[in-house]
Amino acid sequence: MSAREGGGGWQALESNPETINPFLKKIGIGGVECVDVFSFDDEMLEFIPKPQLAMILCFPSSEAREFLQTQYDEVEKNGQKPADVFFMNQSADIGNACGTFALFHSLANLENRINIGDGKFKNWFEKAKLVGEDERSDLLSEDTELAEAHEETAEEGETEQPDNVEYHFITYVNKDGKLYEIDSCAPFPRPLGNTTDETLVKDASVAVKQLMDNVQQLSFSAMALVGKQE
Repeated sequence: MSAREGGGGWQALESNPETINPFLKKIGIGGVECVDVFSFDDEMLEFIPKPQLAMILCFPSSEAREFLQTQYDEVEKNGQKPADVFFMNQSADIGNACGTFALFHSLANLENRINIGDGKFKNWFEKAKLVGEDERSDLLSEDTELAEAHEETAEEGETEQPDNVEYHFITYVNKDGKLYEIDSCAPFPRPLGNTTDETLVKDASVAVKQLMDNVQQLSFSAMALVGKQE
């Protein structure tokens, strides 16, 4: 399924490895690629390549927002907000970029484990690490090289651009053996326990299944960010 996010600002990206993988190349990232996650059934998960570094989920936004808010309220109540995870809040003027935010949240938190290259992403990331969470979104919206790569990628997609907000992207990433759900519209990353490069998608599926059980529309899609198979 090639769902798109929607909203104002940048054009929408598709949840589709054939779209995201060329984008990775455009921004200078090598050694990793996205593959489809077709099902969270145990037997299907065995076919997903390893190492599994992150999983990007695309889902109907409005139906899920209330449920997700309760999850983050519980984390805040229990004082579990993480301090060592790269995170940025998405501002309104870059509303169509949540696919890029999910991808960049994945890459940034894998900084010491993957080759982030010496291109557009690294140039932005080195600046982003020096400013606060709220400023990182503005830094991204003002980056003309990344905006151009994003627009080229969005225009190459197979589905039409939406008029209204329909879908939202978040990521689940392995940061130092801990699984985090990172949502650019949430107040902070959500810790979800331990994980490994062999079990990340299965571990993340626990949270995804909870989300699916609480949303009536089942139009979800997911991609795993994995070590590239040479």
